Amino acid sequence: MANRFTGRCAVVTGAAAGIGRAAAVHLAAEGGRVCLIDVDFKGLEETRNYIKNAGGEAFIAQCDVSSEASVSAAMKSAEENYGSVRILFNNAGTESGDGLTDTLDLAAWEHIHSVNTRGPFLVAKYALQSMLRGGGGVITTTSSIAGLIGTAGLHAYSTSKGAVIALTRAWAVTYAKQGIRANAICPGLVMTPMVARIGQQFIEGATAMTPLGRGADPAEIANLVAFLSSDEASFITGAIIPIDGGYTAQ
Repeated sequence: MANRFTGRCAVVTGAAAGIGRAAAVHLAAEGGRVCLIDVDFKGLEETRNYIKNAGGEAFIAQCDVSSEASVSAAMKSAEENYGSVRILFNNAGTESGDGLTDTLDLAAWEHIHSVNTRGPFLVAKYALQSMLRGGGGVITTTSSIAGLIGTAGLHAYSTSKGAVIALTRAWAVTYAKQGIRANAICPGLVMTPMVARIGQQFIEGATAMTPLGRGADPAEIANLVAFLSSDEASFITGAIIPIDGGYTAQ
């Protein structure tokens, strides 16, 4: 594997499992120095061990992305350990407690948005400050096909994923001249612990509606994150990219 990220400070949120873990492992395998962020310390330790056992470099900054103080401390730690942030994979998210608008509890709505909307904003706020000091960088944010199309459920989640698409476009046009690119990916069905929580009925329905006839492995999403984070994608910014097995092409 090419060493596209040698010596670069890379921050990955939601790194304890799923897509975040896969991306952190991939970035480290290509020479990135990875700051692992999540609330799940045990999961972060497992991710760090995967990386270190493969000869990569990573450290843990346990962090609640909905808390500005927690994010500020984590990003300061990343910069102190590995230098200016060059890569941010803004991936942490939750669907816990979601439902339909007419019955959705307001506390659940607020919690989902605190993680899925406020979280990417706060992490990007401090990553951008570091990138501006360091002369540039790349932000990739995890949205979802739920942010692109109407869905029959998960109304707060869908709204939050649409919000980060708009925010990504704003970052792209605002910071381009300062050497910072920003893109969003929109996964469809991915076989992660979050999807497993939603349940087998959801998995079977989403599989049936996906032209490729299966869910993605998290490593397949990580491949796209790595490409967008690399110099090979130097002319890509403001892009909103479905990675969904053809789901939104129908």
